[in-house]
Amino acid sequence: MEALILEKIENGIQTLTINRSDKKNAITLDMYLALTQALNSAKQNDDVRVTLITGAGADFSAGNDLAEFVTLAQTPDKLNTTFDFLHTIATYPKPLVAAVEGMAVGIGVTMLLHCDLVVASQSSTFILPFVKLGLVPEAASSLLVPSLVGHQRAFELLVLGEAFDANLALELGLINKSCDLGSAYEDALVYANKLSVLPTQAVQLSKRLLKQPKEDSVQLSLARESRVFKERLTSQEARDAFMAFLNKA
Repeated sequence: MEALILEKIENGIQTLTINRSDKKNAITLDMYLALTQALNSAKQNDDVRVTLITGAGADFSAGNDLAEFVTLAQTPDKLNTTFDFLHTIATYPKPLVAAVEGMAVGIGVTMLLHCDLVVASQSSTFILPFVKLGLVPEAASSLLVPSLVGHQRAFELLVLGEAFDANLALELGLINKSCDLGSAYEDALVYANKLSVLPTQAVQLSKRLLKQPKEDSVQLSLARESRVFKERLTSQEARDAFMAFLNKA
């Protein structure tokens, strides 16, 4: 069976591919664990100067696997695997580049807030459906989205949870570049190659300086969101929303 997270290291670039295209690259706990391990390994590997995250097939990621979430409602502490990934990506010291095609839902959107350069094709659709699922924002998005677009726009995106396209994502500052359908990986690789030949320490120190002013606030937001998220996962609202979604699917 092919791995659900593929890793390739070439020319200083670690490429991580979310490889579950038959489920629109919905992410399970085992996949979060694999992503965390790959990032932690790359952090210690001097041969890796840049990490590029992408999805196999037509989509980036449909977010969390909701079928798995139904069972997690009985053991919400298992979500710590997800929160470990969020902490890892939020504190990752090397440049992170993302290539987005198709669907980017939930954590498929919020993980982009922790990337340094993001390319999305015109086919991309972004959705933050947390409230519709009886949940709350995660990945420090309750801090980072308002910082990016202001409270009113952030409330619209995070609470109403309506889909938006690559043009709006570019206008909001969520992505760096919108490209033709099917070109996101190639265009993201151009960014990654440019980063890989720059002075390594200068790049990492510059990233740290850019992120440091919000570092403590991000960690506080991650902790606060994770506590409330766990509580919401066991709520009747969330259970009803999950079942309605799964029955519709």
